[in-house]
Amino acid sequence: MKMDSEKGNNGPVEDMDQEEMDANEIDASGEDEVECDEEEIWKLNEELDALSSALDTIEKRNDSINERLRKILEENRAIREDAANSTEEKTQNPS
Repeated sequence: MKMDSEKGNNGPVEDMDQEEMDANEIDASGEDEVECDEEEIWKLNEELDALSSALDTIEKRNDSINERLRKILEENRAIREDAANSTEEKTQNPS
């Protein structure tokens, strides 16, 4: 960045003019981008909907698997308790 003495005393004013020019260039070129952006937004929205649907399916499968695993664990716990009880009975009442 040049010193104010090289530009004169109008350094910040010239910088503001450059910023305004940059903003105008963005505004002028932005119209075409808005049209493309709308198409891209629709495509992204459709992709997000598809991803959301896929996530819902995965969550349902996960819930189903989780429920089945809990049932299996409960059955295994009951079997182990029965086995432990029968072993305990055999040791207390040898025949």
